[in-house]
Amino acid sequence: MSLLKSLVIATAAAIAAQAAPAFAQTAAPPKTDTKPTAATDATKSATDAAPQAEASTGASEIVVTARRVNERLIDVPLTIRALTGRELQDRGINSLSDLAQFTPGLSYSPDLGRTAERPVLRGISALRPEAPQPVSVFVDGLYMRDGVLGVMLDDAQRVEVIKGPQSALYGRSTYAGAINYITVKPGNEFKGVVTGTVAQANETSLFAAVTVPLIKDVLTMRVKARDYKFGGQYTNSQTGNKTGDERTKAGGIVLAYSPTNRFDARLTYDTNKDRDGLFNATVRTVPTQVAGVITSQNGSTNVPNGGTCNGRTVNIVGNNAAGLPDANVPPSVTNRLNGWPCGAATFSGTTVTRNERDLSNYTDPATGINYGKIAGLDREINRTGLTMNLELGGYTLTGQAGWTRQKSNIAADQSYNGTQFAITGASWTSYDRDKLDYNSYELRLTSPQDQPFTWLVGMFDYDETTSGVSSGVIARSGTAVVADPLRPKSGTKTANSAPFARMQYEINKQWRVSLEGRQNKETVQAGVGGASLGIARVTAGTCVAGQPCVIAGTQTFKDFSPRFTLDYKPAKDVLVYGQLARGSKAGGFNLSAGLPADTFTFKGETVESGELGVKMSMMNGDLSINAAVFRNNLDGLQLSNLATITNPISGSVATVTIVNNVGKARTEGFEVDVWHRVNKWLQLNANYAFTDAKAIEGTEITNGTLYGGNRSVAGFTLPRTPKHSAAASASVDTPLAGTGLRAFGRVDIVYQSRRYAEIQNTIWADPYARINMSAGVRGKDWRATLWVKNAANDDTSLNGFRYLDPQTFRRSAVDFLPKLRQVGLTVMYNF
Repeated sequence: MSLLKSLVIATAAAIAAQAAPAFAQTAAPPKTDTKPTAATDATKSATDAAPQAEASTGASEIVVTARRVNERLIDVPLTIRALTGRELQDRGINSLSDLAQFTPGLSYSPDLGRTAERPVLRGISALRPEAPQPVSVFVDGLYMRDGVLGVMLDDAQRVEVIKGPQSALYGRSTYAGAINYITVKPGNEFKGVVTGTVAQANETSLFAAVTVPLIKDVLTMRVKARDYKFGGQYTNSQTGNKTGDERTKAGGIVLAYSPTNRFDARLTYDTNKDRDGLFNATVRTVPTQVAGVITSQNGSTNVPNGGTCNGRTVNIVGNNAAGLPDANVPPSVTNRLNGWPCGAATFSGTTVTRNERDLSNYTDPATGINYGKIAGLDREINRTGLTMNLELGGYTLTGQAGWTRQKSNIAADQSYNGTQFAITGASWTSYDRDKLDYNSYELRLTSPQDQPFTWLVGMFDYDETTSGVSSGVIARSGTAVVADPLRPKSGTKTANSAPFARMQYEINKQWRVSLEGRQNKETVQAGVGGASLGIARVTAGTCVAGQPCVIAGTQTFKDFSPRFTLDYKPAKDVLVYGQLARGSKAGGFNLSAGLPADTFTFKGETVESGELGVKMSMMNGDLSINAAVFRNNLDGLQLSNLATITNPISGSVATVTIVNNVGKARTEGFEVDVWHRVNKWLQLNANYAFTDAKAIEGTEITNGTLYGGNRSVAGFTLPRTPKHSAAASASVDTPLAGTGLRAFGRVDIVYQSRRYAEIQNTIWADPYARINMSAGVRGKDWRATLWVKNAANDDTSLNGFRYLDPQTFRRSAVDFLPKLRQVGLTVMYNF
């Protein structure tokens, strides 16, 4: 057992020993005179404050915990988008993908459904789940590794989106930013809330939570549960079933124990079960070729070789003996005629074709186990968390521990148009049964916050293991189609440990300076347990024919992540700040069998960031303006690429997506957020982000194939990053004369400009503007809201990626389809 785990357990034992006598009392024990300080744990917030009871507030009123202590939003020298539970409800924000729509600069698009999340913040992204993400989510202060798109925000006290490198205080996978999700905490009164929704596309949702005091002022409990269904809006032409359907069943319990003002402990348990169908996507067509001649463009977006795409000439070349694109090697006639996919999606309508039949009833021939209908996502996550706070004469000792167990079963049609087999004989279907276990431990000591010099020191420990099996679902045996067996996957193990600290000095009433830092050490192992993937039929990659195929390796990454901040406060509600920071994320392994040694691993990525910002609250808190300019310099940029391999186990040729280090990049831009309470019944809000994200140095093989052997990525826009993103809203809330009721309504408009699918900048999603509207009536303890999302029924694709046509194996693209117009009714009752 590590020292940190021992210390966390020792802290728990100390609190239990101090607090145990309280359990024997039937009344509350006498409270001490010690007053809680602002140096409380990042998850401590107003207890049992039902989110629907909060009003929309300006920057001078909101309290956030972005720097691990309670501070007014306007006093924090960071760019933070903070929304209260009430504001989330008013905007119809139910998930992190919804939240991103209202947070310019952040993208959390559910391209692959509610799995393989790929957040983008200020132009910094990770396109593959193998690569550590640049933005991480913390639920009540505890790190959430995966499955965050399945988390629904109906129990939110507050959500904070913190922009810029947060590696110093939050650690791994936060080098672009962090998201704090703070849930409602149990208080000392019996109360609860019930929320129900019915909507088009067969959507129903029911959420309920209740707080039950067990020992007055000492022990209280909050129990919550939700049931959510979404029927889908697109129809699979193969079966007539809907695609994009979602189902979540979740529940949780919180026990809060506070025997005196000096002690508190909170134990949480949450379970979440997601069962989704095939996500909405479609592959673009390719031109029709006959005898070396294009006979039809076939509705394709491909441009011919020698044509122009996005201002650049397409000059497809072949590979030389070293396997690199070479202008002196002509491409095959087929590739030259096929051209290259270029532009945005042309798909319209609500009918897609997906191979659902082969996923409707699967039996593993190796074990005889029948898994039934496997299409889509079947995921279960169980999380346990323990948070403890001990006040020591103005100092606060906080211990946190989290234990998460996750099982994910995902079956996909990777042809995106219902094709069973590639021309090589490989299956286009896949089935993965994965396990993910991770534990985190953190111990930190915070000084009193009412002194000119304040500090925080801590230690973080994290361990993670993955394992699983995989299958192509179907295979060929002569002319027959048979079941493909499940085979073991290469497991991984990750261990991270990091001491961290923050020091802040108030030079005078106007000037402050702070310094933060974290020393990270992360070790990533592949091939944990040494399990063989099977006997290799052919020699490919690191596997040799006739021998067991094992993928194994170890990499260790070390770095120091500092942040220096200087801020100036000319008035109580005005803050000007500047900061310099460095963040990083680890590298890892591409775990597809058959990859050569030079693509088996990828290195870490670092960012050096600078930011200048100003925050102002005026007109007695009725007007707030936040603005910031930033620049990020990235080195070791991790992007995704396609690689064609020979599977050493099956002998078939397959196309896989890998992560590689492209080179250097920079992202720069500015953001502005304006909120104005015009009068008692009208509020306006607008925010805008300009992000210019470009590669400045490095090479990428596909660039060479497309651009006449020139592999340079300099000048290309980074994927999935809109240059312009904005959100604006107007809301009204006014009494209904003579009724004791209030009427409310709002309009929200969100906008994103073009997003490129890949570093070549040839495939993109067009700009979109989506409009949401709602109106309703509320009383003292209830509210009813009629709403419409995507009122203009904008069907612009979310994103896309370069791919291969499953029938011809020629280059094409896949587009991810959005949710369409939806009308619904939500009713809430507080008791």
